[in-house]
Amino acid sequence: MKVDDLKNHLKCKSLVELEQKLGVSNATLWKWETNGIPIKTQCFFEVKYKGAIKADRALIA
Repeated sequence: MKVDDLKNHLKCKSLVELEQKLGVSNATLWKWETNGIPIKTQCFFEVKYKGAIKADRALIA
């Protein structure tokens, strides 16, 4: 899962809009874009959005 996947699913036109919808900071989104979204966070979003976006299974140990 990438930040763009969240952005597309939530129909956000900008990162600022995504920040507001997710309730995260600009710094958090920057870290996610740079280092990837942590697997626990990906799993949270997969459950929250009922599987519409999937966690990266390669990262699950």
